[in-house]
Amino acid sequence: MALEALNSIKNAESKGEELIKNAQQESKNIIKNAEGAANAEYKKIVDEANILANNIISDALKEGEKVAATIREEAEKNVSDIVNVSQEKIENAIKLIVERIVK
Repeated sequence: MALEALNSIKNAESKGEELIKNAQQESKNIIKNAEGAANAEYKKIVDEANILANNIISDALKEGEKVAATIREEAEKNVSDIVNVSQEKIENAIKLIVERIVK
């Protein structure tokens, strides 16, 4: 009877050790899977952030180009106005000089 009790205790210990070993392995697998999922989620978030950042930069560049085009058009008009005003003044000056010479 004592031998049966000892064998029963040994079997229980073996089963307990096996359960502990399986639980440890399972916990390692769970941690490994969780790390893999976390890394995948991290990569997804970073990729989405990069796409969003690129879209914001692209939109800002387009808006900047529109503003620059408007400023360029205004500047070209101002240059044209200055050139035309200067040409008018030159023509008026020539007329005045010619009138004085003719007199």
